[in-house]
Amino acid sequence: MKRALISAVAVTLLSAGIAFAEEKGHEHGKMMEGQQMPPEMMEMMKKQGGPKPDNRTELKIPAPIKVMQKGMMRQHMDTVAEITTALAANDLNKAAEVAKIKLGWNQEEEKRCSMVEKMTGEADFTSFGKAVHQKADELADAAKAGNRDKALTALAELMTNCNACHKKFRH
Repeated sequence: MKRALISAVAVTLLSAGIAFAEEKGHEHGKMMEGQQMPPEMMEMMKKQGGPKPDNRTELKIPAPIKVMQKGMMRQHMDTVAEITTALAANDLNKAAEVAKIKLGWNQEEEKRCSMVEKMTGEADFTSFGKAVHQKADELADAAKAGNRDKALTALAELMTNCNACHKKFRH
């Protein structure tokens, strides 16, 4: 009897909690729909020519692949930070090693890029990825040769290549 009462109370509280959460979630959605943009944000948008649509090509891939890919992009950014730190410290050997091992073009990168290209039907995807990773190889070669300026130039070009892909595609 006692166990049945506890179970009934638990189910009632759980049901009430779920109903409350759903109601609050719905209210939150309504609030956001009618919410005004802060004046500072409106001013910033006006200075940039007003709101603009996102005309990039959406990569139509399954959600788990998107999560994986975004994780890899963040990992690439961590690698770029590691390379930048090594170049700033004039540790060219470390910059070369990190660029080649963590970001260079290899069969694994080619396989990943072509898999996304095949899934999406976007013929440019692999070439964008290859441009980034091959630039990392150039950076590694320049750093290994002791040419910090050339390595820094390759790093800037690598970032430009990253941005070119992100200007064309979105999730």
